Amino acid sequence: MSQPDTNNPLLAAEPRRNATVHASAGTGKTWLLVTRILRLLLNGARPDSILAVTFTRKAAAEMQQRVTERLHELMCADDRELDKQLGMCGITADDATRTRARQLYEDNLFAAYSLRATTFHAFCQELLQRFPLEAGISPGFELVEATGQLEQQAWDSLINESSNRDHPVNSALDTLVEGCAGLPNTSTALRSFLSHRSDWWAYCQDQTDPVEHAGKQLQVLLAIEPDADPLGNFPNDIQRAQLKRFADLLTRNGLKKDLENAGQLYAALEDALSGEQLYASIQESFLTKAGTARARKSTDAQRKRLGDEADATFIELHQTFCALLDDLSEQLARIATYHNTLAWLTTGTRLLAAYQRIKQEQRLLDFSDLEWKACELLNRDQHASWVQYKLDTRIDHLLVDEFQDTNPTQWRLLKPLLEELAAGNDDRARSVFLVGDKKQSIYSFRRANPALLGEASAWLRDNLQASNFPLDASRRSAQAVIDCVNAVFDREPLRQRLDGFNIHSTHHPD
Repeated sequence: MSQPDTNNPLLAAEPRRNATVHASAGTGKTWLLVTRILRLLLNGARPDSILAVTFTRKAAAEMQQRVTERLHELMCADDRELDKQLGMCGITADDATRTRARQLYEDNLFAAYSLRATTFHAFCQELLQRFPLEAGISPGFELVEATGQLEQQAWDSLINESSNRDHPVNSALDTLVEGCAGLPNTSTALRSFLSHRSDWWAYCQDQTDPVEHAGKQLQVLLAIEPDADPLGNFPNDIQRAQLKRFADLLTRNGLKKDLENAGQLYAALEDALSGEQLYASIQESFLTKAGTARARKSTDAQRKRLGDEADATFIELHQTFCALLDDLSEQLARIATYHNTLAWLTTGTRLLAAYQRIKQEQRLLDFSDLEWKACELLNRDQHASWVQYKLDTRIDHLLVDEFQDTNPTQWRLLKPLLEELAAGNDDRARSVFLVGDKKQSIYSFRRANPALLGEASAWLRDNLQASNFPLDASRRSAQAVIDCVNAVFDREPLRQRLDGFNIHSTHHPD
């Protein structure tokens, strides 16, 4: 198929064309998606060979309703109106097309297996219900939507474990509570681990000791030795002499604040303080309460009090210790991050294990389980090829709405279906259609990653010769609103984050 005019988004509805549509709000993307379905049906596709996936039950029901309404309109229209509706879909009407269009409503209504407009979770649930043994789950599993009580039971189990002083989770939980400044923040952090467990499962696949593996990776990332003590040799003899010299210059400078700082330094050097204690006690002499370097510069009055050479030494020592304290602070922060993160992973995995055990005992799956188990079934299980084949025989045309709200697990779930489609025979009419808008991604709390829209578009372009159609002309927003959108998204920093942003406009009917 020749390269289309991507400025004509109606070409994205052509049945044999693989397409991605980057559609802004109010530009008619749902109409275009439904039009694509209508054209697939007009082109002879069986209703049950079409799978349309979106992210909410409401959106799926709305899609199904709009398809039914459009088919009903085609059935009831006279020739003139029918030709107009078909023309809006990019179809030149003839007698055969009119007959087919009027028959679609009844064919779809009485089809043994109807068009499927569903959510990701419903698709995963259907898949696991068909292949429970292959997925390693109970055939009679139930879906639980409200998980608060189960999470509380898992939390209680974790607390009971930590009551054993010899249990590894005890010290890890103590570290985490201290790092999170209290139990409420600790609870929030651990519940966050639960909500992102699919990311954890993906990260630690094939690892016999996931926490140890993560710890080693974290050491490399932070460039630290976890057992190192940055303050173990602080201050050394040279640094101690420099601090004494700096305190003497503060005294000679004679300002009230300088005299206070000098007294603090003298006291710190005279007392037998540990490196950690001395590090804390000299902070005020060099840094503000915000942790930034105090402003010290050479002035005529200061040079007069200290002399030129001593003034230069004074400024140099101040800068030296500000840099040293900043470096020590960075090292300490990295080591603290390592230990707090390791404690979070240790306790988080124990909490997750309890949570999964409780659900398994009750033969329950939640939404994250649905996605992950289905993803594993299609990607890693020994039965993956057979399951993919069985699905492949049922799905000829895949449509995904609101792709900007796809999370990494859902994308991994879709990839095998797309790969099967790419490997299919040319004599079988097959297609894929994705639509989304990065600006409208609102499900980050469900791990949505709008960057996946660009990744999917590139994959489809490279493997299925898909074309990308921008849909940027709003049909419901005033020009002032569109001007505001352009002003916000066509400048930094958002322009860098939304690569490929096109200037939006309003739709002006002829």
